[in-house]
Amino acid sequence: MKKILLLIVVVFLFTSAFCQEILYNKIYDENIKTVLMYSGDDDVSWPVWDLGSRKYLTLSFDYLGEETSDYSYTIIHCNSDWTQSDLDESEYIDGYFEDQISDYQSSFNTTVNYTHFSLQMPNEYMRPMISGNYILKVFNGSDPDEIFFTKRFMVVERKTNIQATVQNMNQGSYFYNDQELEIKVDYFENEFYDIAQNLKVLILKNRSWYDYLQPDKPDMIQENEFTFNNFTYLKFKGGNEFHHFNIKNIHYAGENIRNISFMDYMYHFQLANNKDRTFDEYIYKPDLNGLYRIDASQSQYPETEADYSFVYFTLNMDAPMQQGEIYVWGALSNYEFTEENKMQYNFEQKAYEGRLLLKQGYYNYQYVLMEKGKPDFTYIEGNHAQTENLYTILVYYHDFRGDYDRLIGEIEISSEPKN
Repeated sequence: MKKILLLIVVVFLFTSAFCQEILYNKIYDENIKTVLMYSGDDDVSWPVWDLGSRKYLTLSFDYLGEETSDYSYTIIHCNSDWTQSDLDESEYIDGYFEDQISDYQSSFNTTVNYTHFSLQMPNEYMRPMISGNYILKVFNGSDPDEIFFTKRFMVVERKTNIQATVQNMNQGSYFYNDQELEIKVDYFENEFYDIAQNLKVLILKNRSWYDYLQPDKPDMIQENEFTFNNFTYLKFKGGNEFHHFNIKNIHYAGENIRNISFMDYMYHFQLANNKDRTFDEYIYKPDLNGLYRIDASQSQYPETEADYSFVYFTLNMDAPMQQGEIYVWGALSNYEFTEENKMQYNFEQKAYEGRLLLKQGYYNYQYVLMEKGKPDFTYIEGNHAQTENLYTILVYYHDFRGDYDRLIGEIEISSEPKN
């Protein structure tokens, strides 16, 4: 009897630990590239769907090579911290629990052959029934344990009015490099129970889940309005504008492109060298706040006519870092820190070097220092309060009756660029 009880406890602890795993945007197959999820047809929009609306989300990705797999997908409901919720599939999915991705096209007139896949969500076969955080999981239909990638998206029911402002930090030494936020959340439903205790607010900078804040509680409550304005906490480092390059034209070296070559049946783009910007003066340059947009010159269908090329990054530095690693980072790296986007130091050139296989388009990127598992976004790029940044504000409410986290508000705001 004791052995049985011990086995039950072990299984329970294992299951609990598994359920507490945080689910990320993650690509598990090296042949899958350019995984995007966005609202409607705007490929740089935030992947959030209004519950019950006629809007839709678009998923797209490429598989490099001739042979493809049987791509199937499902959706997983998550808590506000991106751990899997305790809900059964029938409690959040209307329709089939899994389905195939059947919309695909082969690339046309490209040096690198690939198949382009796309999917609209929700669709007639699968539709989220409740709000919250979701993971779209794409896997092998013949082997469900073979996961190709996971992608985060959100479903919102707009039960709040959110007002937010961003301004330069105005306390002592922080004035020159930080940005502070004030957020007001006005809810207009009577269905919420003890909302002050069950409300959770998350603020993301430039859509990065590595760079976010979560205030513990409102600083002021007045009727149906919660105010968050603790500036000692609600502040982000301003950082710097992203580097950018445009490789939509394989025959013309545009801004920040040093050289274009064709070797081994592929195009190679050598970018202009970058350097440490820590002590440089701030210069405003419009950017996509770390995103990218697929495009190809003289093409009406860049999703299948844009080619893949190797892009080379160079960061001048007299000596390698004694601690930590340097990564080229942004949406072009799927916001991940992997061996693929880690820079290697070249002692002869006195520079960090890296290479990524990218589809033609316009790209943003930055160099990030990763030390002891913690990213530093300003160590190399510099830190300025004038920087234009995009802030995403998410408001969750834990519904005790349904035992899940509802997403009841979402907005995006930009800080004002200052020359």
